[in-house]
Amino acid sequence: MENQQSERPRTVTIAVNLLWASIAVGLVKIPLDLPALAAMPSPGLVWTVIALVLAFFCLLIWKISLGRNWARIAYLVFFLIGLIPAAPTLMAELGRSPVLAVLSIVQFIMQGYAVFLLYMNPGKSWFQKK
Repeated sequence: MENQQSERPRTVTIAVNLLWASIAVGLVKIPLDLPALAAMPSPGLVWTVIALVLAFFCLLIWKISLGRNWARIAYLVFFLIGLIPAAPTLMAELGRSPVLAVLSIVQFIMQGYAVFLLYMNPGKSWFQKK
């Protein structure tokens, strides 16, 4: 059974807000990186993938805000997987635009701190099964 408590800890609220803010930063990055996105093969596929990934992460954040432990775990797994290409991606973005690189660093910090808050008490306890 998932968490049914109505009182969400403040740290979880902060974490959820950071994750939404990270989505917003990602949306700001898209137009800044338009030339690179347009140069990719199959731009229609690229836009479809962007939309699906965005929808998936919005769903995860929403479920995290409702106290669903599976969503918290899934977000952690995707965050850790995202660390693998982080350095090469950051270097490529830096080559295209320093603003893109700075926004990516800001995103990483927001996401990392949000994950930290979700896995430390009182957030951790709120997600535990009754």
